Amino acid sequence: MNAGIVIVLMLRLLGPLLIFPYPLLGSVLSEFVFDASDVVIWDAFGSLKYIDYTMWDKALDMYQLTIMVIVVFGWKHNNARKIGLWLFGFRLIGFLLYEFTRVRMLFLFFPNLFVIFFIVYLLCVKLGKGRWFDSPRTVFFILVFLLLLKIPQEYILHYLEIPTWDVIKGFLHRG
Repeated sequence: MNAGIVIVLMLRLLGPLLIFPYPLLGSVLSEFVFDASDVVIWDAFGSLKYIDYTMWDKALDMYQLTIMVIVVFGWKHNNARKIGLWLFGFRLIGFLLYEFTRVRMLFLFFPNLFVIFFIVYLLCVKLGKGRWFDSPRTVFFILVFLLLLKIPQEYILHYLEIPTWDVIKGFLHRG
């Protein structure tokens, strides 16, 4: 097995375990460091020519999301807990449909709102704004805002299928 694959598997399997003791820190590190660095590591070690990146990435994403949803069961705000569970289920359906069809565009219709909702909720609680999630109207506006942030990303990644890492490398090589 290629060293890049082993390194990424260690990061992506062990890193999210930080979510249990440190939900906010663990989820931010898992999403914005471990998940974001996998393609960089795989590229550096030449692993991308041996794997189906999207398949591996989405499976490892679901592992991370499963750890996060376990934490959601302990949330104090009932609305946030219900929405978090629903968003996880919604993404799981999209993931399963992708697994059966290999149609990446499905992720455009099943965007991963769960991760950003999870992080936003924990940030709000940390800042003493957890009560925002008691109001269905406020939660609605939070979800619309998150959807407006997420849809362009899903469109670029899964409809246009523009590999973000290739774009970044292009900019780095030009500079």
